[in-house]
Formats: sequence, structure tokens, C-alpha cells
Amino acid sequence: MLLEVKDLHTYYTARGKEVRAVDGASFSMAEGENLGLVGESGCGKTTLAKSIMRIIASNARIDSGEVLFNGTDLVSLPESQLNKFRWRELSLVTQSAMNSLDPVYTVGDQITETLKAHTNMSTAQAHERGVELFELVGLEPKRLSSYPHQLSGGMRQRVVIALALALNPKLIIADEPTTALDVVVQDGILKQLDQIQRQLKNSMILVTHDVSLVAEMCHRVAVMYAGKIVEIGSTSELFRNASHPYTIGLLNAFPTLESAKGELISIPGTPPDLSERIVGCPFAARCPFATDTCRTVAPPSVEVSPGHFSACHYTDQAESFRVRAAEQERWRQQEAGRVNREEEEKRTAAAEHLLRVSSRFDAEHAQDDTDSSSGAGGRQAALVVKDVTKHYPVKQSFGASMRREARKVVHAVDGVSIEVHEGEILGLAGESGSGKSTIGEIITGLQTATTGSLSYRGRPITENGRTRKEFRRLVQMAFQDPYETLNPRFTIFQTVLEPLRNFGIGTAEERKELVIEALREVDLLPPETYLDRYPHELSGGQRQRVAIARAIVCGPHFLVADEPVSMLDVSIRAGVLNLFRRFKRELEMSIIYVSHDLATIRYICDRTAILYLGRVAELGPTEEVLENPKHPYTRLLISAVPRTDPDLERRHVDARGEIPDPIAIPNGCRFHTRCPLAMAHCGWEGRDLQVLIETAQRAENGAAALSEIKAMTVVGLNLRVTVNSSAVVASVRAAVQEVMEAHDRPIEQAVEEITENASELLIAFSKRPEPEQYRVGDKHTAACYLYEDNGI
Repeated sequence: MLLEVKDLHTYYTARGKEVRAVDGASFSMAEGENLGLVGESGCGKTTLAKSIMRIIASNARIDSGEVLFNGTDLVSLPESQLNKFRWRELSLVTQSAMNSLDPVYTVGDQITETLKAHTNMSTAQAHERGVELFELVGLEPKRLSSYPHQLSGGMRQRVVIALALALNPKLIIADEPTTALDVVVQDGILKQLDQIQRQLKNSMILVTHDVSLVAEMCHRVAVMYAGKIVEIGSTSELFRNASHPYTIGLLNAFPTLESAKGELISIPGTPPDLSERIVGCPFAARCPFATDTCRTVAPPSVEVSPGHFSACHYTDQAESFRVRAAEQERWRQQEAGRVNREEEEKRTAAAEHLLRVSSRFDAEHAQDDTDSSSGAGGRQAALVVKDVTKHYPVKQSFGASMRREARKVVHAVDGVSIEVHEGEILGLAGESGSGKSTIGEIITGLQTATTGSLSYRGRPITENGRTRKEFRRLVQMAFQDPYETLNPRFTIFQTVLEPLRNFGIGTAEERKELVIEALREVDLLPPETYLDRYPHELSGGQRQRVAIARAIVCGPHFLVADEPVSMLDVSIRAGVLNLFRRFKRELEMSIIYVSHDLATIRYICDRTAILYLGRVAELGPTEEVLENPKHPYTRLLISAVPRTDPDLERRHVDARGEIPDPIAIPNGCRFHTRCPLAMAHCGWEGRDLQVLIETAQRAENGAAALSEIKAMTVVGLNLRVTVNSSAVVASVRAAVQEVMEAHDRPIEQAVEEITENASELLIAFSKRPEPEQYRVGDKHTAACYLYEDNGI
């Protein structure tokens, strides 16, 4: 065995208490094997991973147990000898790449220093190895001279992976390596890791809360809960025949692109306090099948099938558990004392009261309403966003100002037109930098549009007009990180009360009643017990529910939810998503749901707009957009979503780089630089050709004539190529022509002309308009030249 962990106990000392973060974990790994480590936050996954390398915090200790790496016990090894194992035999890829890299050194220097510290390499040899590592993880060698802040999130994560691979370790421990990344970037990194593993034949422990990553990347899965491994087995066996109720609940709580759109399972409650003594099964308090035996006797880990172990008293009833655990009502019953019939009736009354608050405002302003356009299914377009742009000016240098150069701008949103209908959930999807959050902030008034217009029920919303003031109460926002948006000095009551005071709604007694009803509506039950608590006393899921309660307390018609579940565990995420569906049903609320997670978009959204670089690439009914995508960018996003079926092989679409700089918008179709279906008239330009030539220059079999290029300069849409002498102009031109012809997309057909002048080539391209929204189905449009004959 490559790695054997035997009865490992790692404890922290915090506030005078002993926290049993890892409490008797045992597992083993063979060479070349990938093991997934899954579970909620606070279950001990990261502590277990760091205990293997013995890089735990200063207030932690390994109390007992063994970690055998190729027969050597790392727990008892002296620190001086352990340093020889770290990075050379086993290495760590951390979650936050920005925190792992030193901001004052270039990434190349950091790789060089790591290699020199652990080997006898010279600086030149270490730099050469750095070039090899960057090529291995898909980065250009010129990036070695970059500082961390000059790289995108995906690039920084690749640098961390390169550091982990520097000494070719036998075991890589990857702790949430893609959590903060877009799905396309995540997919690229996972493909890179898979290719590297096949090439180097090393092993990996993947620590994650995303079960779909485990399904695609790992041979076996270990499920952790309360510091213990409650179930372990082969990925295929565990996903199909999960035995432990906790594992079953996790799998049922995870939204996918393939599963039925029934209500997601939300596991009630939170993991136990590991500083308190746990009697019996640690999951008993949340388990819908728990008995008195579960609450008093700790279950042993038993083998339910070859290589499949589960710590449950009732593994013989696992098949029945899997059937019954698919019913949301089964888990609701476990919340006895929190959600009973009386509370359910109160929640219904709360919804009706919040509706009356909203209706009162409508009655007061009904005389001002004018007819608004109707949209999907004949429903009114309550909110109309038309040709909205948001440009941020870039600060000029003194020299550029003196030369009176045109001021550059960031095109965050660049001509977006969408409608949101009454009682509809509209999804905004796309990578980071696509403009999703900016649109939400413009709608809520947190930002001002550069150009364009908004109207609500036919009335224009002007920045300083009466309608904007009225609309501010009607539209509220739920943010991504609840901890940053809740005042730590405010009680929950003060936090939720604030909008009511700001808008002058109700008397003091009525406001308290509305606060209680809002907390009840978001399932913080009984609500009276939360009023005097502070944000730090709540779990992540509870904090997000408080943030949502604050958003709905004054009876808004609209809710803009900006990545509201991206920071939550999968078990908690399901409950918050179910809330939004209930708001639509019970409060008749319209919701704009912003996310890069297409599975959650599919679960709750009626229609979806796919955004790319500040514009709408595709728009239509969610099921139609995701099951029959038309725009190549939508297909790329869908192909990048991991599948939860371990036996299903996913077809990848080549991303071809990252989203372009929003300061320098591409010619023609904005996606043509990454599109596998791009045609000659999609907008090729000099910048694109420059990238191809530079790539060919680095290739081992690149044409010798390309080395005669002295400089390349982008002039508008054209490319000026300066060569060493007029004698080589013809050979360089032929080599450039070969580069274009060898490319798998028709860039050579987009060239207007090539002119030779002394020691220069000028390669000219023409300006192309951006594609319009072409009709591709019923209420389904795509901004792609593939459909320009369809009309609109």
C-alpha cells in the first residue's frame, strides 16, 4: 500500500475546549489510486488531509494513530526527516491559490526557490524545470515572470499545481482545488490533473464537497462526518448503492443536469459540535431513520460488500433507506419540534401577510401604472432592461494623458436587453467577467447604468426620479457571502428590521411581527429564538437565510439573488434553493438568479440568459437552452459541468483559453477567439494571428523562418510583422501563411490582404459587426452567425 491511515485522532484546543476534528479515521490507498474525501464543512476533511502531511495548526496535535507512507510512519518521524518527504514524496494543492503564493515574488522565483531548497539544482536548472512544469499544467513559460496578482484565478491555481508537481511526488493531496473557480476553468484544471496523473502515474486525495468531481476523478470515495469516516468504497458502488443515511442524503441534495426536477433533499440541522462528547451515532440527530439504539450506541464500520464499508447499525436496510430518503417529507419529519403542523400554518399566514404588505404598496400606486408588454406564456413583462451598458473608465498614465490618447474603458455590460415577467425566475449564467452581477446591481440601484433604460410595469426608472425610490423597496438583493453583508454588531432582529425602518413601514409592533414572519418564511424556526442572536452564532446556511429574510421582509416584488448558494455546503444549498421556489409559488415573487452553476439554474429557473463578455449570447426557456443549446458558448458551459454518474463518460469541448480582456473587446462575435465552430466572417483580427504565430514560434517543429521575426505590432484590426531584413520577408510570409493554414479554423480566409514593405508585412483584416439575436426556437434566441439566416 502507498498510504495507510490507522485510527488517526487529531485534536484542536480552542477556547479552553478540546475539539476532536479527526476522531478515529482509517483508510488505505494503493499506488496510482485516486481517493475522494467528501463531507460538509466542519466534518474534518481538511484536518485529516493536513494531518497526513503534519502541517496542522499550532493549536492542534495528533493525539494518536499512524500514517504509514510506503511503510514509514510519518506521525513519529522527526521534523528534519519529514521535510524530505514533503513535496518530494507527497505534496499539497491548497484551496486559495492567492493565499498560497507570495505576492512580492514572481511565480517563477517561487518555483525556482522550492526546487533549490529540496534539490541540488542550480538556478538555471530550476528555471528550466519551471518551464517544463508550466507547459505541463498548460501555462505559457513567459508567465514565469508574472506576479500572482497579474494572473487570473485559473492561472494562479495552475501555478499552485505546478509547485505541487515540482518534485514529482507519489501522492498529491488536493484540498478543494477548484472551489472558487468558474466551471470552465475548473474543467480545464481537472483535465490537466487527469492528464498529468496518467503521465506521471501518481496518486491523489481529492478533498471536496462537490460529489460530481469525485464521480469523475476518483476510484474510491470516503465520506466523513463528525471527524469519522462513515462510509468508504469504490466510486461506482457507493454512488449506486450508498448504505449510510448521510451519504444517501448528500447524493439526493446535489442538483444535476440529468436528474428529475423534483424538490431537492435538504438535510436538516448542522453537524454536531466536536468539542462536546458524542454518544451513539454522530448523525442520529439529523437522520430520518434513527432509533434509540442509534442515539446510545456508536455503530461499528461493517463491510456491506467487498471493499465497501459503512458505519451504520442498519446496513441491511440500506435499499429501503435509499427509496424512502428520496422523499423530502421523510427529512422534514426529522425536524420535529422545528417544523410541525402549527409552524406550517404560521408560515402560510406569514406568506399571506408579506403579500398584503406588497399589495398595499401596489394599491397606493396603481393609478400610476401603465400597460407593460407581455412576454412568455402571455405573462406581463414586469421589468424591462433595454440596451443597458456599464463602462468603467481606466485610469490613464501621465504620459497617455499628455499624448491625449483615447481613454480606455472596461465593458462590464455592453448592450444587454432582457425582460423579467411576473412570477418568473430568470437565470443569468456565465463565467466570471461576463457581467452577471453588474446587471443585478444596476437593477437594484447599487450601480448606475452608463447608457440604456429600465422600466417597471411600464414606468421608466430614472436614477433620481420618484419611480426609482419606489422601486428600491420593490427590489431587494441577496448576496453571495452573507457574513460580509451582515453587520456583526447587529442582532438578527436588528438586521432584518433595518429595511422596514428605512422605508417607514409599520409601527414598532407591526415591524416586530413582520421580522418574525420573515424569519419563519425562510425556515428559521421557531423564529423567536433567533431574534437576539448574532451572525457569528449561526451556521453558514442560517446566515444566508437571515440575509434572505432581510431581503423579503418589506414584501418586495423582485429579488436579485447573486450566487446565493455558492459558498454553502450541498446539504444546506438544497434548502436555500427550495426557498426560492417557494417564494415564487407563495409570495408571487419575480427572481433574477445569478449563478455560474448550470445545475442550480436548471433546478429553479423558468428562463435563462447566457452572458458572455457583457452581452447576451443565448436566451430562452431553461430546459430548451440546456437540453438543446444553440450557441457554442452555451455548449462549452454545459460540457464543462461534471456528471454525478461515475460510469458516464462526458464529452469535453475545448475551451481554447480564458475570457478575453473586457477593455479590448474582440472584433465581430466576442466568442470567436475560443469558438470551435468559428467561421471566416466571425471577426478574426491581427491579435488572433499574433497569438497563433507566437505559439508556432515556441513549438519544437516551428518553421525556421519564424525566428526571423523581430517584432509584431497590432495596429487597429491589423498585424504588422517586422523582420530582420528585407531578404527574409518572402520566407516569413510563407511561414505565416503555413501557420494560418495549419490552424483548424479558417483564419486565412478572413485576411483581406497581405502587403510587403521593405522589412515589414502588414496583414489586414476587416471590421465585422456583432451578431444579432437570431431566432433558433420558440421564444429561444442566440447571438451567433451560425443562425443569421433565421432572422428574428
